[in-house]
Amino acid sequence: MLVTDLRHFLDLPDKVPGPARRLAEQLYDLVRAATAGDTGVAWVSALPCRRRPGNHRCAGRMLILRAETEGPIAWECSSCGEEGLISDWEDSPFDLRRRRPTETAPVHHLRLPDEVAATLRSIMVLDTDCERVVFAAYADGDDIILPIRDDDLDELIGYVASESNHEPNRRRRQRLDAAFTVLTDAVETPPESSPDPVVSDDRTGDVPPRPGSGATGPPELDIARVQRWCGARVPEHARHEVRLECEVAARHLTIVERRAPWCEDVGPEWTSLPIARLRYTKATKTWTLYWRDRNLNFHTYEPLPSSPHLETLLSELDRDPTHIFWG
Repeated sequence: MLVTDLRHFLDLPDKVPGPARRLAEQLYDLVRAATAGDTGVAWVSALPCRRRPGNHRCAGRMLILRAETEGPIAWECSSCGEEGLISDWEDSPFDLRRRRPTETAPVHHLRLPDEVAATLRSIMVLDTDCERVVFAAYADGDDIILPIRDDDLDELIGYVASESNHEPNRRRRQRLDAAFTVLTDAVETPPESSPDPVVSDDRTGDVPPRPGSGATGPPELDIARVQRWCGARVPEHARHEVRLECEVAARHLTIVERRAPWCEDVGPEWTSLPIARLRYTKATKTWTLYWRDRNLNFHTYEPLPSSPHLETLLSELDRDPTHIFWG
């Protein structure tokens, strides 16, 4: 049995050996999956085993059990039997436990190819809600089942589209496009005509138009408000050095700080750093504020509840009483 303290795998140096880094990445994913699901029930996650007995990938999936709200996470491969315990994971960047109750909503169980589920897990920047959805996926035979609500599905599609639009690697972009196709097919399938879980194929070459900031996204007036707010935050005389911009996605707006190059080593391009995210929930017509951690992951800003008034969120950003946005 492999007994690990997650604190020993945080902030690994750049020169850490490959096997140690792969083990750390597996532990991160196990904690994400365990905290995305319920306590007290062992379940077969979508996570594959990392072992390669005889130079062949183990076909097993990771069984996960978080017996209590806090305490060790137990895991075991369904095939080779490798097992372990993870301690001191609480409040780490990979802890996806909900910090407050959420509104109940119908949950769809989408059937995905394993390749699509793996692509969703590889997306670098997801907010906590979408990350929780992705890592709550479970195995059902050769397929993966993704439990997801309508609002989260729309948000996840936006992340996939954004990642694909900015992905320079052709093969990975094709995988993202395939994931986009599967998820948008699920949106377009009416529930009454498809009572069974949605089954979709990996069709790399058939990609519909990606979502933008049109009628299904945030209200145009709110987008304009955020853009004006970003422009007013930086004095005109300083805009040749720094400026704020609003990046528009299908279900959220990201406020990004951009700085001019300060030395030759960084090249001629301006650098970008996300500051905050404003997520729009169409069903309730409310906005939710998210803050960014040092790993570029977004988390719900707990001091401020969701609000139908965007100005409330922008005012909180201006005041920054917790110093979590501007330092």
